[in-house]
Amino acid sequence: MTTDTIITPERLGEMPVEDVMARWPATAEVFNAHALACVGCALASFCTVQDATAAYELPPGQLVAALLAVIATGR
Repeated sequence: MTTDTIITPERLGEMPVEDVMARWPATAEVFNAHALACVGCALASFCTVQDATAAYELPPGQLVAALLAVIATGR
């Protein structure tokens, strides 16, 4: 996977949290800003973005939208 691949909200939601942060390191700030304990979590390699959204009872699409905004900046 290259960093210039277009990422859809659906595909991002299906990605493991660890993969998201490895590919786009600045997204760790988004997880922290939403008070998610994903950064450094042992389950981050198994938990998808959708799983994290559900586990922390965030409104559907909120986390994905914030992640996509950071990804779009190229950071």
